[in-house]
Amino acid sequence: MTILQRITTEYVEAEDRVRLCGAGAAGETVSLWITQRLLARLLKVIFNWTAEGDNAQQALKNAFAQQAARASIQLQPPVPAQNSAALVTTIDISHTAEALSLVFRSAEGVAGQLTLQRQDVRQWLNILHDTWCRAEWPQDIWPDWMARPQAGPAAPLQITLH
Repeated sequence: MTILQRITTEYVEAEDRVRLCGAGAAGETVSLWITQRLLARLLKVIFNWTAEGDNAQQALKNAFAQQAARASIQLQPPVPAQNSAALVTTIDISHTAEALSLVFRSAEGVAGQLTLQRQDVRQWLNILHDTWCRAEWPQDIWPDWMARPQAGPAAPLQITLH
């Protein structure tokens, strides 16, 4: 089993699924295929763990946290894909208040483990959201606080004098 230190997440159109390429501390790499169905199940768990409530005030806080996570993403060279990739069939999830641990399992056994801190999870959610949009998969799974802010025309400044 590889303990993943760095990952690259990408949608592969020819496969119609997400490939997660990960690198361990010793430089070993793995490639994992994740289907839309399994990814949707994982996302629901992550949303519940990440979101701090479902009222309007909490939704606003979650939206700000997601925007801050997006702004703090530092681009790195991608982890190269392997010729052979394992099809993930199950993902074991455990968490503490500040970290989420994922164990990716294929038919052959444990394929990799990834532990992310809360801020890293929010960054990965942004990457997954962008990947999901590129795949043109249905958007109804995503909570409103995950919507990427749209830059629209600025409203004209209106001043009223009395």
